Amino acid sequence: MAMQKVLVVGASGHIGRYAALAFKKRGWFVRVLVRDPEKLKRPGPFGEPLLEGVVDEIVTGDAAKPDTLFGIADGIDTVFSSMGLRSSKPGMSYHDIDYLGNANILQEAMLHDVQKFIYVSIFKADEMMEMQIVKAHEDFVQALKDSGIDYSILRPNAYFSDMLQFQKMATSGVIIWPGDGSLRINPIHGEDMGDICVDTAAPGHQEIDIGGPDIFTYKEMFTLAFTTIDKEPRIIFIPLWIVKGLHSFIKPLNARIADMLAFAIAVNEIDNTAPRYGERHMKDFFETFGGKNRTD
Repeated sequence: MAMQKVLVVGASGHIGRYAALAFKKRGWFVRVLVRDPEKLKRPGPFGEPLLEGVVDEIVTGDAAKPDTLFGIADGIDTVFSSMGLRSSKPGMSYHDIDYLGNANILQEAMLHDVQKFIYVSIFKADEMMEMQIVKAHEDFVQALKDSGIDYSILRPNAYFSDMLQFQKMATSGVIIWPGDGSLRINPIHGEDMGDICVDTAAPGHQEIDIGGPDIFTYKEMFTLAFTTIDKEPRIIFIPLWIVKGLHSFIKPLNARIADMLAFAIAVNEIDNTAPRYGERHMKDFFETFGGKNRTD
């Protein structure tokens, strides 16, 4: 049987790195697309693996510039993309990268008869469609479904690395959060997510909600963030009606901040628990990075 070949798009990012490594460990030929190959020479900021000397081929290109993508999917069986804009930037929007950039990759995949396209989108996106980042993701999801290519759409609720923001807040002595902290979430480690990415390369349309093994209320998560750096928990909850009022005021003035507030509101109005996967635990991750977040 011929070796399966995958193109990993967004390979310098958190999940892209873990996915590339997971595919390689399973015996795939791994080609990665990045804008800056230098980033792959060192580990990521949250312990993600370096990829130089690990993957088979590193290709430099920019998904937002189709003329840099010619031939990237030649000989490829599966495309995996976790590419996306982490935050809006001047002259660059979520639509430009999360939708148009991935659409450019999809076009190359179809040109070269790629068998499967795996895409990482957003958990419970249908309940947050007013947000620009969510809409851009889901516009591409629809384009992928309409393309006729076999697909898997992965919807993780959050990653361990996302939770480090709470530990950083804890170092300041206080965490301030909308709502009452009673809603739940079960984030997943990037390495566990990488394994799932490879599993979903099997034939057949799939759309999967993904969470980690441990479920926390937000209050429990915040408390863990404090205790793993040996600090007494101090948490201040802001009523949602205040945050909603601020969002209404900010929305016509600053779209980026309004999107951030909309996300904070959304995650405090929906249950963020997803089906449990993986074997790595949030407490261990906090303890690993706790030393970096200490101030004493």
